[in-house]
Amino acid sequence: MRCRADSGSCRIAGFKWIFLLVAMLALTACTVPFMQIDPALSRSAEAMPVSGRQGWLINQQLSFGEFQSGPVKRSWTTGYNIPFVVRFSGAKEKLGFTVRDASGTTAELFCLGKLREIDLPVLNKAFEVNLKTTDVFTCAIAPVNSLGDDSFEFYSENLNQNPRFDEITGQLQGPGLDIALRPVGKLEGGQTSWNTTALGFELQQDGNTIAAVETLNNGRVWISPELPASQQLIVAGVASALLLRSSLAEHNDDLL
Repeated sequence: MRCRADSGSCRIAGFKWIFLLVAMLALTACTVPFMQIDPALSRSAEAMPVSGRQGWLINQQLSFGEFQSGPVKRSWTTGYNIPFVVRFSGAKEKLGFTVRDASGTTAELFCLGKLREIDLPVLNKAFEVNLKTTDVFTCAIAPVNSLGDDSFEFYSENLNQNPRFDEITGQLQGPGLDIALRPVGKLEGGQTSWNTTALGFELQQDGNTIAAVETLNNGRVWISPELPASQQLIVAGVASALLLRSSLAEHNDDLL
C-alpha cells in the first residue's frame, strides 16, 4: 500500500532511513583503517602491534614482537668511530637509541631529520641525493662492538610529503643488505587512501617485500622470518626509526 507524502507512515519511514544513514556514517568514522600488506609477507610474517609510540617522549621506548627500542635520546651518544656520526656531528636535529632482540643482541641507531644545505653534498657521496630536497631523514645503524666497518646506513627523501605529488624514496645499505623503501598508499581493502602522507612503508630486496611498517595510529610491523636474525635486528631498527621520526620537531622546516 502506498503512503501519501504527508502521512505519518511516510514520515516514520523517512526517519528510519535517516537513522540508518547516520548509524552507517558513525560506524565508518569509527573504523580503524589499516594499510595494504604484500600478500606474500602477510602469509609468512605476523603483524606486530607497536607499543610506546604515543604519550610521554622523555626516555621513550618502543616495543613490537621480540624487539625493544630505546630509551630514545634526542641527541647522539659519542664514542663510536662511524663515518656517519663524524660527518654530521654538528647537525641540529638528532635521535639516538638502541634496538635489541630476544637474545639480547643490540645495535645502536643515530638518526637525523634536519640537514643543512651544505650537508647534502657530503651525504651524496654515499647515496644518490637530490641536492634540492628539503625533506631528508637518514640513520646509521651500528651493531654493538662495531668499529664502523660493518655499519649500515639508511637514507630517505620526502617521507612527510604527499606521495601522489612527491616521489618518496629510500635505501638501506650495508653488509648483505641492499634494501629499497617503497611507500604504501592503499588501504587494506585495496582502495586508495586520501591521506596527505603515506600510510606506511615496505622494505624490498631483490623485488621481494621483506618487511613493512604501518605508521597509522600506534603502528604495526612485519618482518620476514626468513631473514637472518642479525638482519632482522637491523630492519627492526629502521622500522623503529620510521615510527619515531614524527617526534623530530618540524623536520626540515628551518634548514640553515
